[in-house]
Amino acid sequence: MRNVIVGSLFGTALETYDLYLYGTAAALIFAPLFFPGQDAAVARLLSLSTFAISFISRPVGSLVLGHFGDRIGRKKLLYLTLITMGLSTAGIGFLPTYASAGFWAPLLLCVLRFIQGFAFAGEYSGAVLMLLEHAPRRKRGFYAGLNNVGPVFGFVLSSGLLLAVNAFLTRAEFYSWGWRVPFIASLLLLLIGLYVRSRVAESPVFESAAKVRTQSSRPDRAPAARLFAGYPRELLLVSGAVICHFATFYLFTVFSLSYGQRELGLSNTMVLLVVMLAICTHLVAVPFSAALSDRIGRRKAMLIGLGVIALSAFPFWFLFSTGSFFPMLLGSALLMTGYGLVYGPAPSFTGEAFGPSARFTGFAVATNIGGIIGGGTAPIVGAYLLGHYHSPYPIAAYIVATALISGICVALSRETKDADILHDR
Repeated sequence: MRNVIVGSLFGTALETYDLYLYGTAAALIFAPLFFPGQDAAVARLLSLSTFAISFISRPVGSLVLGHFGDRIGRKKLLYLTLITMGLSTAGIGFLPTYASAGFWAPLLLCVLRFIQGFAFAGEYSGAVLMLLEHAPRRKRGFYAGLNNVGPVFGFVLSSGLLLAVNAFLTRAEFYSWGWRVPFIASLLLLLIGLYVRSRVAESPVFESAAKVRTQSSRPDRAPAARLFAGYPRELLLVSGAVICHFATFYLFTVFSLSYGQRELGLSNTMVLLVVMLAICTHLVAVPFSAALSDRIGRRKAMLIGLGVIALSAFPFWFLFSTGSFFPMLLGSALLMTGYGLVYGPAPSFTGEAFGPSARFTGFAVATNIGGIIGGGTAPIVGAYLLGHYHSPYPIAAYIVATALISGICVALSRETKDADILHDR
């Protein structure tokens, strides 16, 4: 179990390092490098739009990688996603900018971002399921939730490396070549990740399901066919249940960076530091709520977190808009605590909704449909609402609306704390 925890945490940290590094760069760096000659607001919107491309590719990745994850195994699939994600991120570090390649620069950026999203669709799902399917029944929520501590390290490492490079270089040097360093560093992390993953055993639940499938006399349907035929209600409700925490997180980690820099006139260093410190609340909130879900159930734990997000949305934007470090940190920590309370039970809530023969596909598809609706569009929605209303409070109302939608979906879902995850229904 220790090897599974380390393998899942490190893999997810690496994948989210790649993912969040791009989000930070799209908010703070890429506009003048890949979209010059535009109005500042238009360039920012175009840069943030490239961030959404990852979410467009995720449903494709969910079906393709989910199929192989349910057929050839969780472990083999995780090798593939780790390599694909690491190479595409490093590739961004070698891209020419618009000044030297013209139209080809943003086009290649979009292609590599698409590949990132495709790979992440399988990586996160596989890492969670390895923990869920190795864990003892009464602690499935806790162990599956531990995977979601990994993004804390991914975000802090990517943001910290950007800050370090920025601190040692002049502005001209940073925009000339310094921004490439964190992207190329992904190659080193990839090698470490492959070693760590090699020490993890295949999921026993998958091995059991594969054995049953080979001995069955019934026609063997594709995982996607099993999913849409056997779990349509679960797919719809789980997809809706995860919309809010995706929207909340990406409004905070991507849009708020741009908002703090361009609307409040704050330095990149200050805004990134606030975001990094606030995300560290997940080190406590995620394991706590994941363990709580083993006691009171997945649904109740999720609803508590969604309630905290809704209640903290307006205070967050009020405190963040002061432009003062400690009020910004207080509001950010409050919002991220709510997010962490949802993010802890979300993996077990999602994974237990589907049977083993379609679990990888179901987890990936549901998570990434919710990711597109909630996360992929969130920075663009935030930029539009701010530009139209010239106030951050409509963005707070948007967060509350997503919390309401997700809360309804959670309330309509079945409780899975004591569900049998070894057999299909």
